[in-house]
Amino acid sequence: MWVTMGIVRNGNTYCFIEETLFLIEIGALHVLDGNDIHLSLKELYEKLSNGKSGCYWELFEVYKHLKSLGYVVGRHGIPWSVKGQQIKSGTCSLEGSQESNEMLELEPKDENSVIELFNNMQITDVSPAFNVYLPNSKFRKSSPGDPSFVLYISS
Repeated sequence: MWVTMGIVRNGNTYCFIEETLFLIEIGALHVLDGNDIHLSLKELYEKLSNGKSGCYWELFEVYKHLKSLGYVVGRHGIPWSVKGQQIKSGTCSLEGSQESNEMLELEPKDENSVIELFNNMQITDVSPAFNVYLPNSKFRKSSPGDPSFVLYISS
């Protein structure tokens, strides 16, 4: 798993919160706090929900689904490995969509009304979230190549 997860800086591997949660969920990782006390999955989910991790629940669900299908998934714009660089906090900011209490009532009477709804749809704040590579045993962080596709998230 470490071949396709985490970023490498100065010989150390660092994981994003979505990678950490995925590894914990499949039983491949245990996380301890500064006092060597095991952190529960619930405590780590709370870190995801506080919004400071650069990730949010829906983004984690997408990540988890792609990883479970075998894809190699990395955050867009963050290199897998860079020699001689330090990790800077806040290097990636993926903002979640704002929830709205408004509901759109859809009662299409015919096909044209559905097409009209799509034509009137306004998608804003589209941003790249993940670079996704096909499952490949030859993947290398030092030379990942071009992603198969870039996953964009809209709000």
